[in-house]
Amino acid sequence: MKALVTASLDIKTREQLGRHMELHIEDWHETRTIYFEPAPLIERLRACGATALIVEADMIGGEVMDACGLELIGVCRGTPVNVDLAAATQRGIPVFHTPGRNADAVADLTLCFFLMLARNVWPAVSWVKGERAAIDNASDFLTMYQAMTGIELWSRTVGLIGLGAIGQRVARRVLAFGARVVAHDPFAPDEVFAQCNVERVPLDDLLGHSDFVSLHVPDVPETKGLLGAREIGLLKHGCYFVNTARAASVDEDALYLALTSGQITAAAFDVFWKEPVSADDRFVRLRNVIGTPHLGGATHDVPLHQGQILCASIDAWIGGRRPPVIANPEVLLTSGRS
Repeated sequence: MKALVTASLDIKTREQLGRHMELHIEDWHETRTIYFEPAPLIERLRACGATALIVEADMIGGEVMDACGLELIGVCRGTPVNVDLAAATQRGIPVFHTPGRNADAVADLTLCFFLMLARNVWPAVSWVKGERAAIDNASDFLTMYQAMTGIELWSRTVGLIGLGAIGQRVARRVLAFGARVVAHDPFAPDEVFAQCNVERVPLDDLLGHSDFVSLHVPDVPETKGLLGAREIGLLKHGCYFVNTARAASVDEDALYLALTSGQITAAAFDVFWKEPVSADDRFVRLRNVIGTPHLGGATHDVPLHQGQILCASIDAWIGGRRPPVIANPEVLLTSGRS
């Protein structure tokens, strides 16, 4: 079997996959190419004679599957939204994906945001770099000192909306700081809460009692507008708000009002309602908001994580065993791996 690989994979993963198939590497980070249309992708598959495809962002529909007789698809994403799953299933093509591949990366950024907000890191760094008022006496220094004095995570309540792969990792990190962690997730079993030492609470209680509120829900129809004006109105006065999930889960106008009224002391976003975010964005212009351009999963370690998850599934499939992660398990019924 030959495989066209446009995803970013570490050397160890390439070596492991290379035991099963010949790899033709065209890492999209190096080629700077994403195949949104079928024709150029089909051309590349035919050029290298590949019947397997391992991608991150390329669009894969039935036309691509048929033109090249694909036998296997690997998608280095949490969910394979760029693959026509129905078409793959109809053709008996397994689709392997990599849930949790960037969970540690996003959890690290979330913790970073907590600490930056709690300790006023951004205004303090800005002051050191020159955005400062004159300090001529002890009173001036004390004014600056008091304005930048922060709080500790110790003894604070951190409320996590969503206790999936990322939420669980965030919980472990902040518990190490001595925080109390509560979470709302109707889909996570009680065993997960117990294992993470997290208290299950209703959403309204979480909003009303948490010093830090952090969003960790998937981008699905059920989470659109999850935090509307009513829910934001329940937030504990003076809390901190962090969103590294999806902006569409939050009512934009209600959140802006809460930030400008003082209900929310400060917030940090890795996601915005209009992306790529501009310097003119009204949230970016607020002094109590810090932001990053949707790079929560951007670490040099993610290729290693996604490679490990992908290899485990492909190894199992080729070895005639049930893969630990497969997006269309229906194909197992006809493959003898059910």
